[in-house]
Amino acid sequence: MARCAATATLACVLGLGLAAPAYADTASDLAAARTKLEQIGTQTQQIYDELATQTQALDQTAGEITQKQQEIADGQTKLSTYVAGEYKTGGLSLLQVLTGVDDLSDMLNRLFYYGKVSDKQAQTIQEVKELKQQLTDKQAEQEKNVAATQKKVDELNAQQAEAQNVVNSLDSQLQAELAAEAEANAALQAGINASTAEKATVSNETAGTTENTNNGGQTSNNNNQGGNTPAPTPAPAPTPQPSTPAPAPTPSAPSQSVDGGSVVSRAYSKLGCAYSWGGIGPNSFDCSGFVSYCLTGRYCRLGTTGTFMGWTRVSDPQPGDVVVNSYHTGIYIGGGQMIHASDYNTGVIISSVAAGMNNNYIFVRY
Repeated sequence: MARCAATATLACVLGLGLAAPAYADTASDLAAARTKLEQIGTQTQQIYDELATQTQALDQTAGEITQKQQEIADGQTKLSTYVAGEYKTGGLSLLQVLTGVDDLSDMLNRLFYYGKVSDKQAQTIQEVKELKQQLTDKQAEQEKNVAATQKKVDELNAQQAEAQNVVNSLDSQLQAELAAEAEANAALQAGINASTAEKATVSNETAGTTENTNNGGQTSNNNNQGGNTPAPTPAPAPTPQPSTPAPAPTPSAPSQSVDGGSVVSRAYSKLGCAYSWGGIGPNSFDCSGFVSYCLTGRYCRLGTTGTFMGWTRVSDPQPGDVVVNSYHTGIYIGGGQMIHASDYNTGVIISSVAAGMNNNYIFVRY
């Protein structure tokens, strides 16, 4: 129903106003800061996963390098004992190598044999050395990548700490503004109550004065003739007339006057409460139970979404109005946003009206 004009006038006098509450901007900033904090958390988790993968690959490369180093050492030892120690490096004298040679052909065959084996072993060792160098280069590149990723992790951790500080600061600011708003609303309501009482007193006094004047007044007719004032002639008694009973007063429909700021303040005070089917508070609500509390300040149920759908529709919704469709409802807080008891997973939250209601919603006023 329409907001009381006297309330609006008194609010202007008190300097409080009925515009969108001051804390709406802070609440919007807080929601944005929380979203940013969640985004940084997601990025941090992703970069941690990347760092773990890179570290695992680096450990694997280090293991491969250790293995190749051992293969080089084993090959060198084998070559030294099998060939170099016997022929290339003079482990045995040439005379010992050629002992038992029957002819020149046999001698050449022996020299070829030892030379061939030596070359093959040397080639194998060289290949292993080259592979080890490749792995060493790979390890250096991986260490560089790990260092760069670790730097990103440190930067994101710093951003996350800063974002958390912003969220904490805005949350404290919002709580302070809500408390100030509640105090202002209490002062406004006290002023409204005082104004209403004063008007009632003045109205009653005016009505009593009028009645006394009509019933107790005297009419005098002074004829100044020669200084003699004749006695008044008694008026004839009125002829009794049949009385007509006054029509019974027509009962008027009850009216509601709701302060939008108080409604929104109550809605903010229940952010984070749980959702429960049939809940009317104080710590858990369903959607209609939550709206009923916000409108009345009592833990009661005004009705269901079907009830709210029958209330007076508005085309210019203000903070404190009700947004509703056939299956869900919430409190409009301005800027296209609403507070509502969403579901078991999220409880009482702030969301856009479009996201919270999907479609076919209307705005009504209590």
